[in-house]
Amino acid sequence: MDLVSPLLRTDFREFCSNCFVLRQIDDIFTMAGVTRGRIPPDRVISGQRRTRVEEYYVSLNWGREGDAYKFLTVLGYALAQQYQSNESRERLRMLCEREGLTVDGIQVRFKTDRPKNEARHAVNPETLKELTRKLVTLNSLDERKRGFEFEVFLKDLFEAYGLEPRSSFRLVGEQIDGSFELNSHVYLLEAKWHSKQISQDALLIFREKVESKSKWSRGLLVSISGFTDDGIAAFARGRATNIIGMTGQDLYFILSGEISLVDAIARKARRAAETGEFYVPVFDLLHG
Repeated sequence: MDLVSPLLRTDFREFCSNCFVLRQIDDIFTMAGVTRGRIPPDRVISGQRRTRVEEYYVSLNWGREGDAYKFLTVLGYALAQQYQSNESRERLRMLCEREGLTVDGIQVRFKTDRPKNEARHAVNPETLKELTRKLVTLNSLDERKRGFEFEVFLKDLFEAYGLEPRSSFRLVGEQIDGSFELNSHVYLLEAKWHSKQISQDALLIFREKVESKSKWSRGLLVSISGFTDDGIAAFARGRATNIIGMTGQDLYFILSGEISLVDAIARKARRAAETGEFYVPVFDLLHG
């Protein structure tokens, strides 16, 4: 049995055809982990944008729960696109609600789904204090040991928020500092503790490392000293980003309890989906 009705699929295809360009269609599907498939040669579809949507549809099994949730994520990213009008966004919301879906901001879910567990966003203040103490003590370590202990610190932080982190692992020819899962998306993690800010070269290397794993891979690059303005600006002029950045200042906002790690990553990912920005400070997310 299909978990997403043919009517909604058709209406959403027409919505994409009328409201988005090809690049935006690619973005909302690939960010949700959906890959393009091959349409049977005997099936004729008019228009490039309709065809592009159907190419993504081909790879989805509409009776499989995991694929249905991917499609709901696509709907959420479509709602988040900043270039569409409020009128078109409202039209998409009404299409979703007509099908019995619940729309909360850019979160789209089945009405039978339970609300997200808020406990996952809350961490005991004493745990945050201990993590803050650990982060501060890293300054007294030598450079080599500090890099390793920074990875351990991040693993402890991600475990505190229930993000199922995996420690560093080595593939042929490269080192991955770790990975974690958030909202059904797996992120590769890169941790850097350098005295100087990270430049564009390091951003490009990490993006290529993430892209080499799969089309739906995402990455989080944590740089304790931040990123150069020139690097951020130059990186933004390239193709759509599949990585987001976090700095030491961001970590201290999280450890102070002003924002949870889960919310910080989710908001950064949403901003990247909306604007293509690799890095937005947590301060701007809270007060911008």
